[in-house]
Amino acid sequence: MDFAALSADPGLIFWLLAPLHVLGLGSVLLTRLPLSHRVHTFCHHGFVLCLFIVAGATLLTIMTRNNWWVWSGTTFSIMAVGATAEWGRAVHATGF
Repeated sequence: MDFAALSADPGLIFWLLAPLHVLGLGSVLLTRLPLSHRVHTFCHHGFVLCLFIVAGATLLTIMTRNNWWVWSGTTFSIMAVGATAEWGRAVHATGF
């Protein structure tokens, strides 16, 4: 199947993907809430959902040969690193 034929108006793609990227990056911040917060599970599931949607958008823009794949891929990378990075102080083992 030729996905290049599915190319859409660049303005439409912008207005569809830009809010998705903002939502994805916002979900990273919400995922970093303390574990004691009662909406932590909801934020965590929302992040995973956004991560899969951004990954799908990245694949779709690559298959349609649209230049937005760069922004989707960057958002995906920032989300993956932002959710796994430890921002606190390093813990030193007492034996060392």
